[in-house]
Amino acid sequence: MQQLLRAPRAPLMFSLMSVIGLGVFILAVAVVMQPASVVVGMDRVRELVCLQVAFTPERAAAVVLSFPQDAREAISELLVPGDVTLAWGYGLVLAGLTALLAMRLPGKWIKVGAVIMWAPLLATVMDCIEDIFLYSVVRQIAADETVQVVPMLTLLASTAATVKYIALAVVTPIYGVAGIIKGLSVDRSFAALTVYALLAFVLFNITVRPLQGIPTCF
Repeated sequence: MQQLLRAPRAPLMFSLMSVIGLGVFILAVAVVMQPASVVVGMDRVRELVCLQVAFTPERAAAVVLSFPQDAREAISELLVPGDVTLAWGYGLVLAGLTALLAMRLPGKWIKVGAVIMWAPLLATVMDCIEDIFLYSVVRQIAADETVQVVPMLTLLASTAATVKYIALAVVTPIYGVAGIIKGLSVDRSFAALTVYALLAFVLFNITVRPLQGIPTCF
């Protein structure tokens, strides 16, 4: 994997990955998710983090039923295609920026980075799996408030969400922050400083802020 980071065109490839990811992320937020977000309520969208980590049908139903009927339908649209699109956006952005960081670091840092750079894309895959299962759960509850949702659906969705959060909000930021600190001691070129600044900004807004909603779920 290190050979990929050391390839002559690696900077261009991972820069393009980051730009494409940013474009997909903006598309998801500004276009794909916007109509459903308005129906759900911009101030309540963060409550859906509780749906992701519900684990049981009862908790999932409590979250969904706390919204009015029209919003319940919109929640499913936020999941598919909304959050699925968003997942590929943040995955590509973070993978690209993490790779750009890793290739500027020495020794073992680049070896570890060659593995960690795939963590955001693992989070993307887990997010899509989570969304598919939750979509089924929400559609069932929206159609019938008394429906008995199969427990395996919520369990698998929340398990995928847990793996996602570990990859996205634990593994990636730990390497990212440590790598930025290390990078400042070995490479302070304009290009490197730009990568550090962009990665720090993305890490805060994509990985730290979503975690703030989890404690309110329990």
